[in-house]
Amino acid sequence: MAGIVWWEVVTAEPELFQRFHAALSGWTFAPAFADTELGADYWIVQQDGRGVGGLQRGASSDGPPRAGTRVYLGVDDLEATLARVAALGGRVERTRTELGGDDRWFGTFLDPTGVSFGLWTQHPARG
Repeated sequence: MAGIVWWEVVTAEPELFQRFHAALSGWTFAPAFADTELGADYWIVQQDGRGVGGLQRGASSDGPPRAGTRVYLGVDDLEATLARVAALGGRVERTRTELGGDDRWFGTFLDPTGVSFGLWTQHPARG
């Protein structure tokens, strides 16, 4: 498994997050993925014009996505890794999801303690 390839913050107040971090860190935020399978309120966090992470509006209720930060790990075989997650007692939150482009395939899972992680692969779905 590769190292961290993306980070993401989920909050019920993304506008407040944007104002605070724009003032504190100079980050800018570009809307993204509203017209994709994800269909979410989502922004790419940019530093010096380069995407460094993501920001997603989260539900304020008990339903996913949960507030917090999600780290994405690079994997070669997304489905095999999600199967291993389940075998080790974790729970798959989102199976393979396409966001477009060769590097836009991901899935998410909860570890047994309830912490959400993401998995990222550059490989398209295998038939």
